[in-house]
Amino acid sequence: MKCLSLFLILICQSQAALLANFQTSRGTVVIDLQYTKAPQAVANFITLSQGTRAWVDPSTGAVKRTPFYNGIKIHRTANDGSFRFAQGGSPKGDGSDGPGFTFKDEFDASLTHVPYCFSMANAGPNTNGSQFFFTGSLSQPTFNNVHTIMGLVTDPASRSVVDAMIASGPNNTTITGVTFSRTDPAAVAFNEFAQNLPAVIRPEGNLVVNRNVSATWNLNPVASTGAVFRAFRSTTLVTSPNSWSEVIAATQHVGITSALTTPVLFSVALDNASSPKAFYNLSIANHPGSVAPSTLANRTVTIPLGSDTLTFNFGSSGISGTTVYTPQTGSPISGSFTTVSPATGLAQAPSSSAHNITFTADTPSINPRYFWVKIGTDSATSATISGHHSSQYYSLFGWQPFASGSATITR
Repeated sequence: MKCLSLFLILICQSQAALLANFQTSRGTVVIDLQYTKAPQAVANFITLSQGTRAWVDPSTGAVKRTPFYNGIKIHRTANDGSFRFAQGGSPKGDGSDGPGFTFKDEFDASLTHVPYCFSMANAGPNTNGSQFFFTGSLSQPTFNNVHTIMGLVTDPASRSVVDAMIASGPNNTTITGVTFSRTDPAAVAFNEFAQNLPAVIRPEGNLVVNRNVSATWNLNPVASTGAVFRAFRSTTLVTSPNSWSEVIAATQHVGITSALTTPVLFSVALDNASSPKAFYNLSIANHPGSVAPSTLANRTVTIPLGSDTLTFNFGSSGISGTTVYTPQTGSPISGSFTTVSPATGLAQAPSSSAHNITFTADTPSINPRYFWVKIGTDSATSATISGHHSSQYYSLFGWQPFASGSATITR
């Protein structure tokens, strides 16, 4: 009997090395964190939960170092025959925000979206931040190789809490705290501060104001590859929900250029300095290993579609060029394209961040006409950026999944 008891203890410890006690208004969910298979995602969750990693307040732009998840609600749920999940991690509660930085996907063949997974929510490849979701009592195979699994919920009591969160609907469950325990030497040795995650800082420098022309922040030291600069502005400093707003035009991503050129960001124009007074919260998120370009000008994007291929050859403008659809059999179809807003259809440049680039292409000569391409950039040589994509097409029913898989960006 002693041998059996010891065996059971060892089994329990091997299955519960690094645990998160996810405390909510509906009870506590114990999560077995998969730190060996998704180290960045787990490290990010630990440091945000404990307030040991700086993040950007999405309402004010202030750089903070406090427990991120406390008080945030589960803002999205699904509970039907196809999908059962509960999603949270959005301070605004609308799913539009995060901690002010992103990191890459981590997929492991041994982890699939069986019932009761704890995974990263995202807006496309390599856009992980702070949002997460729990799957419920159904397997979700369409999430595999799309969302990073960072934990498993194995005990019945915790699964009941997940079920309760899902059943209660959106905005009816509040996160009250997250604590962690480590039950073996490997878990104790896991260093959440050594996983090459982004670092958020307040940029040093000086403000130069030219009245009714520009307010410019000069960086000292300058920013380089992988940096994302953001600015928020207030004209009153009155504490209210809408007293601060992000200066979208001031957002700068310092993407890679040619192999012989190191990109540098010296200064950023914040606004036209027309207000009687203005206050700014500034931040830079530095992303190690970033290989995303800040523009697709003079680059070629190639997306394999099974046995077919879709190619976008961008011109010097970075918003238009020629496209070629090459089927496995038959003749290629070619024509021009322009990148547009997926919401309005108006011309819009591709959007890039540290580990991804996104564009919507209007291709009049190809059916379907509109493609929304989201590319996660994973590695690069002097000539080619390699990554993975998730693409959609527009139909009478709105944006629909089209294809996913590898992608390349060449010079």
